[in-house]
Amino acid sequence: MSRCQNLLKQLYCSIHKSLPKGARNHWLFTFDKGTPLCTRRNFSSGSITLEAAVILPLTAAFLTALLFFFRVLQIQTEVAGALSYASRKTAALSSISDSETALRAAAEVFFRKEIRSDDEIKSYVFGGNTGISLLSSDFGGDKIVLEASYKILLPIRFFPVQGVSVEQRSVSRKWTGEQPIGLGEASYVYITPDGEAYHSSKSCHYLDLSVQMVKSADLAALRNKNEHKYYACERCAAGKTLPPNVYITDYGTAYHGDLQCSGLKRTIIRIPLSETGDRRACTKCTAGKEKR
Repeated sequence: MSRCQNLLKQLYCSIHKSLPKGARNHWLFTFDKGTPLCTRRNFSSGSITLEAAVILPLTAAFLTALLFFFRVLQIQTEVAGALSYASRKTAALSSISDSETALRAAAEVFFRKEIRSDDEIKSYVFGGNTGISLLSSDFGGDKIVLEASYKILLPIRFFPVQGVSVEQRSVSRKWTGEQPIGLGEASYVYITPDGEAYHSSKSCHYLDLSVQMVKSADLAALRNKNEHKYYACERCAAGKTLPPNVYITDYGTAYHGDLQCSGLKRTIIRIPLSETGDRRACTKCTAGKEKR
């Protein structure tokens, strides 16, 4: 019996003897009927040992699993950042080289440079930094798809399990620069999020608004370049008192009382011709050129 248990036994014996005779039969001071706690050998040592043997390992396993979960999140965050950086840098290089071998080599260099000094990856990824593979990455088509696969070591090893398998991906569209484009099968066009047409040129009149400020008193006599009248913008002018000056565009049909009106802004997106969907060709810059 340990020293601690001996002291505890002596304490209970002292308390038991100091109590009135009637209180000595309380359940706290007896195990069996009429048997004082202090007279029993090996005072509760078996139950304490059993509880410690069961609870302590379970508690340790729970805390280890919780810490491992946060470690996995930390490593995934580091790998995701490196993949994003490498895919964007490789996408930029595609403007000067279309060789898949060269792009793959460049992606490897960019990615390894980002994770080179990461201690968590060195310590917890199976094989360290070199244990992260980019072999499943794809450099064909018009996108750079970097896919990393690796294993995170378990805090408690179970043979033959070496770790938890993880896969992450980062996708970037290849950057080709401002080069003249035709309307062939693999060419690009320009659209706006809410527009119904696609355009072969970013300088198309419908994309380049050419905003002008005119006097409100002259609106009745003004016409756009298609000889159409100007009407009040539903967002910023309809039903409102007009300021002395308003804003119009060369090909638009609305006048605006606020220069910050969304009708005077264009968000232009460059996409492959094959992804235009139901959009029609712009009558100004695209229609008639597709057959050339």
